[in-house]
Amino acid sequence: MSKYLYFSCLFMVILSACAKSDKKKVVLQVGNDKMTLEMVEERINNAPSTLKSYLNTSAGRKQFIDLLSRERAVVEAARQKKYDKRKDYKEAVEGFEKDQKKQFEEYKESLLVELFIKDLHEQEISSSDDEIEKYYQEHEAEYKKPLEIKARHILLATREDAEKALSRIKSGENFGKVARELSIDPISSSRGGEIGPFRKGDLIPEFEKVVFPLKKGKISDVVETQFGYHIIEKISEKVLPERSLEDARDEIIKVLEKNKFDAWLELVKERYNMKIDNDAIAQIPFESESIDEDEMGAEYKTEE
Repeated sequence: MSKYLYFSCLFMVILSACAKSDKKKVVLQVGNDKMTLEMVEERINNAPSTLKSYLNTSAGRKQFIDLLSRERAVVEAARQKKYDKRKDYKEAVEGFEKDQKKQFEEYKESLLVELFIKDLHEQEISSSDDEIEKYYQEHEAEYKKPLEIKARHILLATREDAEKALSRIKSGENFGKVARELSIDPISSSRGGEIGPFRKGDLIPEFEKVVFPLKKGKISDVVETQFGYHIIEKISEKVLPERSLEDARDEIIKVLEKNKFDAWLELVKERYNMKIDNDAIAQIPFESESIDEDEMGAEYKTEE
């Protein structure tokens, strides 16, 4: 029995070695360019899913190998003509390699964040039923009589600029005109500063603290947030249907978990002595880019 097991194991090892050896067999060669069975198999496996069923037919496989042979012939011809020695080729390859290294580093960091946040969520910032119910009871008025707001705002970089803009509006200038002329919010400025509609919890707290108590048609004083200095005008206020605990449950969970995460983040910043050189960052030149206007007001929304 022991001899039988020995020879069986030996046979399996030999088969495995043969399989690996076959993978290294050259199955396509054009000049010095060679492709092994393993390389061709990898190309087939990496083909778009829409082609997989066709590549599993003899006709599909034959056509794929024909296309592959054409590609390898062109590659070999280019190498024979020393195109891989050209300056523009080398510069492009170096640029691509640099981008790949950057993307790889970004991938490693994003994976770290993903794994850590998953465990952090499960272990520290998840919300219990008691916490959800308590939050609902403490904010019952917001759910019994929820409000939907539309507003306009003007965003400026300094308090001095905001005070000047506010003076112009108090002197009788149209709010929308001043917003289009002065606001540095690239999304809402073209709409005369309009943002919304939004409900409680949709926007950053500093903004909501001012806009919700504001009477319709009234204009706020200068409001400071992390984005700069705002002047806010409430356009409309609409009462929405009452929301039960179950209706609001998912929304409450997001609020509770965001609050817990923000508190945890502040502790981490303090623990690791975070420092930010805002003066240096302010020197970075701005690059213009297109903005989706459907995301109007999104930059002031709370993170989820």
